[in-house]
Amino acid sequence: MFDLKAFRASLDLTQHEMAEAMGMPFRSYQDVEAGKSAVRPVHEAAAKYAGWLIRQQGRHKGARPLHFFLARFRGEEGEWTAPWTVWAEDFNDAVERFYTLGSIDRSQELQIRLMPEDASKVFGHARKHAEAVLEHRDATWPDQ
Repeated sequence: MFDLKAFRASLDLTQHEMAEAMGMPFRSYQDVEAGKSAVRPVHEAAAKYAGWLIRQQGRHKGARPLHFFLARFRGEEGEWTAPWTVWAEDFNDAVERFYTLGSIDRSQELQIRLMPEDASKVFGHARKHAEAVLEHRDATWPDQ
């Protein structure tokens, strides 16, 4: 189940700021976060979208060259998922894309690597799809 309070804390927002960002009345937000009202899918979607908007403040799309990143997440049973690939402007942008576009719970552990640009040919991940595509590929991962 989606933990609204933990999500808000990860954004370093007050309840009032989060309610405003989600576009809902403050008192209603308090009831949902406290468990008096159920967290419905609409609340989860509104919270994730509000979080994305907040994290994007001050960013300018396309202002920097894109770099190729590879990441994987630790599953509920402790196993690592197959790697995901994405083009992103920098490390923070890559992390944001993996969590947001992949709809991954932010409490999951993430490993991420910056890959050489020519590595993108191995994964078949073209720059022209960078803004729209988050691909899942089978690949070996160097354990360190």
